Amino acid sequence: MKKVLPFIYLFIGIFILINTFSAFSQKREVYRLLFNFTTENQYVFLLVRVLFASWFIVDGFKKLRKNQ
Repeated sequence: MKKVLPFIYLFIGIFILINTFSAFSQKREVYRLLFNFTTENQYVFLLVRVLFASWFIVDGFKKLRKNQ
């Protein structure tokens, strides 16, 4: 499981980024950040989601380096 976990983290981070940019390109009235938190500001949505996705990606790379 330790060998697969970094790839799962990387996949989740990339998946969040793809969904974030596709939602950012659409004009919506309310953007869902995480869980039940929402915002009306498109750029706050982008900032929070990119930070959340980068946390998964960085942690995935750290775990990948640790395993090798």
